[in-house]
Amino acid sequence: MRPTGTFTWPAPARGWLVSGNITQAPIDAAERLDNFFPTAEGATLRKGCTKHATIDATGVRFFQWVSGDASALFAATASDIFEISSPADADTAPTATLTGLGSGDWSSVQFGVSGGEYTIAVNGTDDAVIYDGTDLNPITSVAVNDLGYDAQTGAFTVGQTVTGGTSGATAEILAIAPTSATAGTLKLGTITGTFQDNEALTDPITGAATANGTASVGSSLTITGQGTDTFSQVFTHKQRVFFIEKGTLSAWYLPAASIAGAATELNLSGVFSEGGSLLFGANWSLDSGSGLDDKAVFVTDQGEVAVYSGTDPSSASTWSLDGVYRIGPPVDKHGHFALGGDLMLVTQDGIVPVSQAVSRDYQAVVAGALSAPIEDEWQRRISQASSSEPVAVAHWRSRGQVFVSVPGKVEGLAQTFVANSRIKAWCRYLGWTINAAVVFEDQFYFADRSGVVFRGEIGGTDNGTAYSGYLVPKFSDMGTPDNKFANHVGLVARATVQVTWSASVFRNYATKAITAPATLPTPPSDATWGTGVWGTSVWGGSDDELIGQQRWKTAGGSGFALAPAIAVTSNSTAAPRVDVTALRMRYEVGSVL
Repeated sequence: MRPTGTFTWPAPARGWLVSGNITQAPIDAAERLDNFFPTAEGATLRKGCTKHATIDATGVRFFQWVSGDASALFAATASDIFEISSPADADTAPTATLTGLGSGDWSSVQFGVSGGEYTIAVNGTDDAVIYDGTDLNPITSVAVNDLGYDAQTGAFTVGQTVTGGTSGATAEILAIAPTSATAGTLKLGTITGTFQDNEALTDPITGAATANGTASVGSSLTITGQGTDTFSQVFTHKQRVFFIEKGTLSAWYLPAASIAGAATELNLSGVFSEGGSLLFGANWSLDSGSGLDDKAVFVTDQGEVAVYSGTDPSSASTWSLDGVYRIGPPVDKHGHFALGGDLMLVTQDGIVPVSQAVSRDYQAVVAGALSAPIEDEWQRRISQASSSEPVAVAHWRSRGQVFVSVPGKVEGLAQTFVANSRIKAWCRYLGWTINAAVVFEDQFYFADRSGVVFRGEIGGTDNGTAYSGYLVPKFSDMGTPDNKFANHVGLVARATVQVTWSASVFRNYATKAITAPATLPTPPSDATWGTGVWGTSVWGGSDDELIGQQRWKTAGGSGFALAPAIAVTSNSTAAPRVDVTALRMRYEVGSVL
């Protein structure tokens, strides 16, 4: 008889691993880990997603405002901004908060002053906007005036001059805030003359409506010194708001503890040796908070990083350059996030911490990147990014999850790289098309390219469609170069339902598609083991109770190196919990190949 054996692969706590020598890979890593999230104990099947809002066009960017118990979430398309905190109907787009814009690529920051909390957003094309918890207004070098309109027959155009047909009054249209298809508010600059109620309003292109009331003050906040439509990115540092001027090596900053006023230029053209332009700035907090040791970081599109210490850029005694360092080219102006006491920079070569960029050689920085376990696949996918398939990044701090949507598909499904930042382990989420992403009120939201915003990690379907998780550990020769003949694959798991799964065997370091199984039973509720109805009752009476399971399935394959492959499918309203703790294989040993 042939020698037989059983080999165990522990759950892939190291996550998805696609770097290093495949013949010497650790067995607690995965060759494929899709829709299973790695944890310190194993790998858990992700939850689904549900439609949150409709915005009628591709979602480009989110920004938010939070103050105490009050909050607001905005989603921007290429031409409109929608407030989508609690939409009345997820299938119907709300009226846009502002419309007629030239870009949806907003960068935003929230900043508190004595007058309250404000969110400032810039995109490098339109005037900056500012939200005070009630109204979203443009912020320019002049105060904003509100003029209501109704009975609209032609669309107004931002940047054009509106004229009162009776009064002859004129003003530049800074923004348009519709309340319906034919009514709303024109956000106007300085008004010459006095608009009259019920007079005709026109602009030189197609704008035509009737004045609904007279003009009133919309916002008295102004920023002077530089046009806010040139600011492409915004951040805060040491109680100051900083802006990056698009296409230049200049940053601008406001007076301390202020959301308005005269902006002062900080020209960095003599700091960087590689040229290019500033892409973004950020606050680097060395102690995971906000304190005296915070640094200001400026990053160019060529991958140079300048780090500054101090509080006031206008004073040499309180502002100094610590150094200029090299990283890979950043993916875009949004590619950075705080992680613990570090600032992570998302580059074409990986997600690198600033702390390593300032203290180690460039190659060593890449080797120590958060994305190092998936380095090969990272560089291949990130290099394919485009305006139609951008890289979107979001960090869900409380969950320790980092989401990076990347171009390309896996077996016809959109893909997102997802990291457990606490253990530096990765997986892929398949089936979520993420064009923009945000964490709002400790929930994850993403916008696709068809005008829909979803809430992720909720429920047991992807908006009503079943999804499957796939797990393949790293190949092993199981201690012998002889040919092995697998006959069974075993699953060791903990779950709130009896796991329905499929199994197969991969051979000789080659992978293939995995057939998805029938769907999992619906997570049950309110019953005792042995007395409830299958598919509707909880084992032991708690939907949080995990039941240990060890199951075997017939699965064959032969080769000198083998790996078991499993798939689990979810298709229930409530999210089942399935934690894989180990995979096993029974096999016979043949002759040496």
